[in-house]
Amino acid sequence: MPINNNYILKHVGEDYMIIPLSDGGVDFSKVYNVSSTGAFIYEQLKDNKAPLEIAYHMVEEYEVDYDVVLKDIFEFVDELKKRGIYHD
Repeated sequence: MPINNNYILKHVGEDYMIIPLSDGGVDFSKVYNVSSTGAFIYEQLKDNKAPLEIAYHMVEEYEVDYDVVLKDIFEFVDELKKRGIYHD
């Protein structure tokens, strides 16, 4: 699974947060706030879906441009990689 198991996604009110877990609990200093779209992409990645497949589903669901969505997904994945949340 490319998503680091030391992170969890939480939905609190209208906010979504990717939260790193540490040995003693939660490390709130590294919480990453994401949009509902980011949360959707995170969950799809957690289910081992490829960015191309995620983009396809988003185009069907939201009637957005495939190339734009795919670019946004890759940018989001790059940010997850920088934070240690996602790895190839």
